[in-house]
Amino acid sequence: VLHLGRNNARHTYTMRGTNLEVTEAERDLGVYIDTSLKFRKQAAAAASKANQILAVIKRSFELLDESTVPLLFKTLVRPHLEFGNVVWGPFNRADQLLIERVQRRATRLVPTVRPLTYEQRLEALKLPSLFYRRRRGDMIQVYQLLHGGIDLAPDDFLAAATDDRTRGHSWKLKKPRAESRPRRQSFSTRVVNDWNSLPPAVVDATSVQQFKSRLDAH
Repeated sequence: VLHLGRNNARHTYTMRGTNLEVTEAERDLGVYIDTSLKFRKQAAAAASKANQILAVIKRSFELLDESTVPLLFKTLVRPHLEFGNVVWGPFNRADQLLIERVQRRATRLVPTVRPLTYEQRLEALKLPSLFYRRRRGDMIQVYQLLHGGIDLAPDDFLAAATDDRTRGHSWKLKKPRAESRPRRQSFSTRVVNDWNSLPPAVVDATSVQQFKSRLDAH
């Protein structure tokens, strides 16, 4: 049994006369869901797995240059840090740093850029920050939902803005009320400000590939 919510009565559940075990976190479809919905265990697990693979890369490859490291990182390491991000993307500052630190270590594997700052290393290796990647992924997910690119009902996640005075594009969203931090950082709430701030030329793209291209340019 996984109890969710601050006001949860935490009832005891039984099956065939046996009390069911209570857990603080449980893995479902590869993502750890915890009782507070802060996903801290998931962030730790993702960073741990990614660091293990990074260590294997460091031991296994003699040539780690400006073309090899980005390719290895994007192919073997980054997927572990981004799997299921729409659900669990870290909003705790410590977890964000924990995830980003993996990419920091990866960029230091390249001797020619090691003396540079992290931002300079990213630019030299043509790698965006993982924080940017998560925001970008959110926007792509919103576009896919609104344009039927995902087999899910948009109304289950997003609500169109009803204020006629709203400036900007015609796909603006209404921000739901959210009192708790996990609710404010959930997908349906956190994407609204970024999405509403996009220019019409981006959201009116006729394909997801065109949207990605215009989003990156913006």
